[in-house]
Amino acid sequence: MRNKLGDEMGAKSAYVYDPKSDCEKARTREREKKTKTQRATALVGLKFEGISNILDVGCGTGVVGIDLLDLIPSAELVGIDIEPSVLRVAKENIPNGKKGAFIAGNAYNIPVDQMSFDLVTSQYVLQHLNQPVKALAEMKRVSRVGGQIIIFEFDDRTGFSYPPAPNELQKLFQAKVELIERKGGDRSIGRKLYHLLRTAGWTDIEVKIIPDIWQGAANRRNALESAFLSFTQLKPQLIAENLISEQIFDTGLNQLYDYYQGEVFSVIFFFAAFAKNPG
Repeated sequence: MRNKLGDEMGAKSAYVYDPKSDCEKARTREREKKTKTQRATALVGLKFEGISNILDVGCGTGVVGIDLLDLIPSAELVGIDIEPSVLRVAKENIPNGKKGAFIAGNAYNIPVDQMSFDLVTSQYVLQHLNQPVKALAEMKRVSRVGGQIIIFEFDDRTGFSYPPAPNELQKLFQAKVELIERKGGDRSIGRKLYHLLRTAGWTDIEVKIIPDIWQGAANRRNALESAFLSFTQLKPQLIAENLISEQIFDTGLNQLYDYYQGEVFSVIFFFAAFAKNPG
């Protein structure tokens, strides 16, 4: 299976999903609905002056770049991803009248000339890479002097809920995190964005944290669909890696909807990092 972001010379992707599967396509659709609101909140008040083109690294179906085109209507968008099937969907998603192109490539070896783009963006990519600084340095290479970067990420270990989740559900979440990190990913990437960008040579760094708060009982079935599909897709790997037993997996998955739709106070955090290329 080809991972979403590819690998080269020891720099690898820890993407544990199959981008061609119907389950993964459904999972990403649900996730994109949820993150659209969080991205919009993160971008409030931002000025996009002098931006003629945008590069979306690990673009998937193109939603992040297309949202930015709505804010910068005169810009042209280029998206890269290693998976051809999602690039075809991204091309279909470009609205009439917008300029967009999508090409095969990966975050460690972006197939464009240096100093080509005014704005580079990426969502939920760094958490799946074993060398995120290398990817950020490559994004800097293709960014013009004074160009901007916007990174959207997650951090599993910053969220909390009360009362605590049932034991089996907690073990299910922990197993997923451990699987991704065994493969070389990092599910605590959000808190590290400032340091990673600075190490890669970016300056004027600002990190915003957007809370997603659930309070009390409510119908959250649609919001939980992405998590359900994630666990369902990963079940064979989690069991094969001896990270969880099938019995605990099934019990934890059955607890997902009841717990998060009950009388719970739960917070997760969405991270957005902004920086400039000093040249």
